[in-house]
Amino acid sequence: MGTSFIIMKTRQNAGLRKPEILKNFYDILIEEGIEGASIAKIAKRMDIHPSLIMHYFSTKEKLVIAAVDHIVREYGVLIQRMEARTTDPARRLERLVDTLVGDEWYRMTEIAADFSVISISFRNGEIDERIRRLYAFYKTFLAGEFRALGEAGVIGRRDPQRTAEIVMSLLEGYRHFKHFYVGDEDAESYRNDMKRALLQLLGAVGD
Repeated sequence: MGTSFIIMKTRQNAGLRKPEILKNFYDILIEEGIEGASIAKIAKRMDIHPSLIMHYFSTKEKLVIAAVDHIVREYGVLIQRMEARTTDPARRLERLVDTLVGDEWYRMTEIAADFSVISISFRNGEIDERIRRLYAFYKTFLAGEFRALGEAGVIGRRDPQRTAEIVMSLLEGYRHFKHFYVGDEDAESYRNDMKRALLQLLGAVGD
């Protein structure tokens, strides 16, 4: 068996194992928080030796960094799908608002895992930088959408950068309040109210 074949198989195994490791790490983050997550627990859950995980991720912090990078990529995929759906400005605004307050956007991350990752960012500069990058990515996307929608005349609010910041702040509060306070029976009504609030904030023409 040649060396090149062994290298290729190793890369294939890494490509298969890394997402599986990250998924199990993320599940433990949700269940037990950052304090309860460990390489040993991931290994036990996957029924593998801890050294295999450490081959890819030598510390828990590196796992967190990889998880945040994965989330950024997943948001990128969702944004690309959203951008490809329609070029009609009015329909694009409707799709954007629906997505921002919809379940698909927030299924990317679990709120319990969010709090765990944010807590460790206060002590780890590299993780803090990754989270800032995630928010910058989010803001750049929203600002670009608001600029295009303003130029198309479907929203009246100007200054897309500031608008993106305000919308992000509103949506962060929406997500947390919804999780802690709004019951399933009121979720749809609350979502519709938030959609109306966003459209009013944006100065949607005809709203």
